[in-house]
Amino acid sequence: MDVEKIWKEENWTAHARTIIENLNKFPEDSKIILVLRHSHRNEPQIMEEVHKLRLTPQGHAIAKKFGESLPNNRPIRIFHSIIWRCEETAENIHNGFKEVGGKSELMGEFSPLYNIGIDNQSFLKQFKNYHFSEILLRWAAGFYLPEEWTPFTQYTQNAAHLIWNQLKDAPENGIDIHVTHDWHLMTLRFGWFALPPDKRWVYFNGGFAFTFEKDHIQLLDYGELKLLEIPHWWKKRNNF
Repeated sequence: MDVEKIWKEENWTAHARTIIENLNKFPEDSKIILVLRHSHRNEPQIMEEVHKLRLTPQGHAIAKKFGESLPNNRPIRIFHSIIWRCEETAENIHNGFKEVGGKSELMGEFSPLYNIGIDNQSFLKQFKNYHFSEILLRWAAGFYLPEEWTPFTQYTQNAAHLIWNQLKDAPENGIDIHVTHDWHLMTLRFGWFALPPDKRWVYFNGGFAFTFEKDHIQLLDYGELKLLEIPHWWKKRNNF
C-alpha cells in the first residue's frame, strides 16, 4: 500500500489534508477543538448494519498518517464514539502522533459523539426518502416526534456543553480531538454555528476545528477560516 500516494492524491483524503494544512493558522496559545469523522470504511451492503463496519486497511493507515501530520508542538487528547471504527481511528491517530514525538492522551469513549437520541428505525426511514440536508432542516424545525427524535436544539446544546467544557482541563496550546460520525458532525456544525447544511458531505478524516477568542469563535471549515459570533446560550452560561 502506498500511503503517501493515498494521502496526497485520493479525493477522500482531501478534507483531512486541508485540516492539517490550516491548523497553524490558529493563534499559537489557543486551545483547539477538532471534531473529526472516522477514517475510511467500506459502504454497507445493508444500511441497518453500518454500525458494525470497521476501518479498511487504508482507513487504518491514513488515520495514522493524520496523527503523524499533526503539529507536534501541540499536545492532543482524543475522545471517540463507542463504535469500533471511531475507536480504531482514535488509536491510530494517537499512535501516529506519538511516533513523531507528540504528546497524546487517549481519553476513550464519550457519549455525545454517538448518543444522539434518535430512534434508529425512524432515522433510517428518513434517509430512504430525503437528502441529509433536508432531514437536518426538518429535525431543526421540530418536524419529528420528540419521543423518537430528541429535539435538535436540546441535543446540539447539550453536546456543546459536554464537549466544550472539556477545554477547562485541556493543556494549554492543546488540541482536543473528537472522533465521531458524518451525521453527528454535520448536525453539530449546523446547531453550533448556524451554518446551513448544503449538498457537501464530509469525507473520511474530515471535519471542522475551532477555538474561542475573547468575543468570537475562530472556525476552520472546508479549508476556510471564519470568524463567528459566540451563540447567546454559550455566552450566558460561561459569562463571556
